Amino acid sequence: MRFYRRRHRVPELNTTSTADISFMLLIFFLVTTNMDVDKGLVRQLPPAERQEQEETFVDQGTMMTLQLTADNKLIANGKPIAINQLRQLAEYFVKKTGKKHLFKLDAAPEASYDLYFQVQNELAAAYKKLRNETSQQLYHQNYESLSQNQRDKVKEECPQRIAEQYNGMHTVDINTSSEGGADE
Repeated sequence: MRFYRRRHRVPELNTTSTADISFMLLIFFLVTTNMDVDKGLVRQLPPAERQEQEETFVDQGTMMTLQLTADNKLIANGKPIAINQLRQLAEYFVKKTGKKHLFKLDAAPEASYDLYFQVQNELAAAYKKLRNETSQQLYHQNYESLSQNQRDKVKEECPQRIAEQYNGMHTVDINTSSEGGADE
């Protein structure tokens, strides 16, 4: 008597269709996802002070008020200006007033974010240029190529001082940080 052994075949999965579906899902997500570059400001906020904060008074001669109106106009110290004039005006103002300068940015809630970012970028670019000039005077080098100690000294000589105010409320943020928002 002979015994026949049955050969059991393991069923195979057809993975071709699985690969096709995976590839189609990948293409679907690539096509439907938003690939826009996010806009933002590169800022490093000053460390939080645990001490009781006291109000300080600022001389009007050392403060430049920048207002962003609801109809997206920029007003500097009561006079309308174009956004492309802000950088030069900011540089002149900082050179004239020195370390005690202050930019007060007052944005209406209806003002566009785009205008707000443009103002911040123009101010950051002005500070970048001023810090480069200061580093050239002190160290005969560009600001980017200085050591950290040298950069700190330049930041002391040319501090970034921006206070923001919203809709006529009290000042909410005084940014004396060292970082800027312009392309560096």
